[in-house]
Amino acid sequence: MNTELKNHLIEKYRESIKVRYDYDAVKMDKRFPKKFTRETVDELRTFFLENLYSPPAHREKLDAAFKQLETYVAHPSKIWGLLGNLATAVFKFGFHFPAALRTGMVALQTHTTARHFEDMLLQNASDRDFQPPLTDAQFNECLAALDGEMLIKFIGELTELFVSISDTELMEKTISILKDVLTRMKDRKDIYGPEDHDAIQLGIDILEKGYVLLSKYDDETKRAIVEFVTYSETGFIESLKPKKGKKSVVKS
Repeated sequence: MNTELKNHLIEKYRESIKVRYDYDAVKMDKRFPKKFTRETVDELRTFFLENLYSPPAHREKLDAAFKQLETYVAHPSKIWGLLGNLATAVFKFGFHFPAALRTGMVALQTHTTARHFEDMLLQNASDRDFQPPLTDAQFNECLAALDGEMLIKFIGELTELFVSISDTELMEKTISILKDVLTRMKDRKDIYGPEDHDAIQLGIDILEKGYVLLSKYDDETKRAIVEFVTYSETGFIESLKPKKGKKSVVKS
């Protein structure tokens, strides 16, 4: 793997997020929610940059955790087995348990998809023999070549994640469940190692930051945030498509 190129692409994508969630730019958008303040937009941008698309310097441990998370997404029973049967789990965590467990899995899925997104971006750059530093045009070409269905799926998962973290009570239950999972993992050292602990702790950290991000807002503002994220990410993807009457230039 070309680590230098991958890190450069990550930084380029982080820059695109900074532009998409720059208050002075987005406040002019006709769909910009009237209740949003500079603080609202800045905190939203920080959430993306620190949780979904952290800088390369923080990636080594995170990538190992994300890789482990993929096993939980593919085999949810690995987490379920730590919680006992449904009746016991509902008794301990309440009737929100099934929805809370699903929310935890949505968070894990969103982040594993984000990693695949970056891998495909790297592949597209490699296929074109691009070398860092890429121009904005080259970077956008790599983005535009990403699988459309995967991008739509990712936006859907991202929307679902924000819908989940906007439910304060559900977030509290989900975080509680994952903390219980982590405690049980640490008690079973013969089965679960540090990489498992790091993976679950990563999920907890992300959801706790999401909780802090949205729990202070009223329901109307929370809905506005969810809708604005979906609108912004969809608009960004749409902007990558070749304009009618123009052919995209692909370097062979």
